[in-house]
Amino acid sequence: EKYCRYHHDHGHDTEECKQLKNQIEDLIRKGHLRKYVDRDAPQGRREQRREEAPRQQEEQQQQQPRVPHSKRLRTGGDEEVITFSEVDYEGVRLPHDDPVVVTLLVELFTMKRILIDSGSSVDILYKHAFDQLRIPADQLKPVKTPLVGFAGETIHPLGSINLSVVAGTAPRQTQVEMTFLVVNTPSPYNAIVGRPGLNLLEA
Repeated sequence: EKYCRYHHDHGHDTEECKQLKNQIEDLIRKGHLRKYVDRDAPQGRREQRREEAPRQQEEQQQQQPRVPHSKRLRTGGDEEVITFSEVDYEGVRLPHDDPVVVTLLVELFTMKRILIDSGSSVDILYKHAFDQLRIPADQLKPVKTPLVGFAGETIHPLGSINLSVVAGTAPRQTQVEMTFLVVNTPSPYNAIVGRPGLNLLEA
């Protein structure tokens, strides 16, 4: 029965919408809602609100059923914990089941439309993207094992190739060498990073 007028969706009330509150706070910080901000509020109360905000966020995060994902990234010998909080959901309409599509640096080329697929047992590079890397076809190593898709169709790869892949931006980035199977089949994506690539990235 709950309905959010901000998201035009069910699941929570507008008054409970964290994304809407974050959006309003962001607009206030940027100075867009000056006429609605209570300038006469005692300074102490404003400071108290600022102190309460982190505590409330911590309490809200503890109450959230969603488990935050985390990954350790090596940066100059130190380990940094990367986590995702409610702030990362700003502008995202939930719930959704959209695919995870990323941009990575492949052989120093910025490659967009890369599908992250933890259900794939191989990393795949589609021929139309392989051709744009301008790597000679004779660099491909022969692959005898065919790929079997979800519907049972069989695809014979043109070959495999090891490529340098960089994820992230400096100084928070990691570089690995992934083995891609090159396939000549239509796809809206340029590549698929499956379990082998995710394991290499420790993602």
